[in-house]
Amino acid sequence: MYYKTLFKHSFLFGSLVGAVLILASLTFYWKGVSINYNPTLLFINRGLIILGIYFGVRKYRDEVLFGVISYGRAFVAGTLMIAVASSFYAMYIYILTSYFDGGILQEAVDFTEKGLVEIGYDDDQIELLMAFYRKITPGIFAFSQWLGKVMAGVFFSLIVAFFFRQKRNLFNNSPIDKFNDSKNQ
Repeated sequence: MYYKTLFKHSFLFGSLVGAVLILASLTFYWKGVSINYNPTLLFINRGLIILGIYFGVRKYRDEVLFGVISYGRAFVAGTLMIAVASSFYAMYIYILTSYFDGGILQEAVDFTEKGLVEIGYDDDQIELLMAFYRKITPGIFAFSQWLGKVMAGVFFSLIVAFFFRQKRNLFNNSPIDKFNDSKNQ
């Protein structure tokens, strides 16, 4: 039963976080600001991910688990939420780069090439690396966006879960009985 509510809750909050991430990205895109390697958008996305994990895990702990949650369950809940949110964001990136603006991929390639030159790679090394990087498709680009957001979600879930773990219900002051099938587990 708890896994069913965990997946339902994670999908709901993940969908909300994903929609807000897409809205933030679209706001930058409509203003003509790059959504590739934009430190402001990255900062906003990380903040939205943290807030999504915070409110999602808190609501799951308080309303579904009656105020009691283990570190592992809080971590899994936060990670699942961000995995769902990242999936929606990756679909948005795939649709945006495939059908509306392929220039986003070219901008990413140009930015990478410029970075390699600034770092000081030789021309032969740059050409070799760029030969691979120019083959990136919208699907691979969307997957990399998904993976980056999931990794950030895992990191932030580790931290948030530490603060939300609760061994006993604060409302009735009884410890959890691991051998009992009560709702306080």
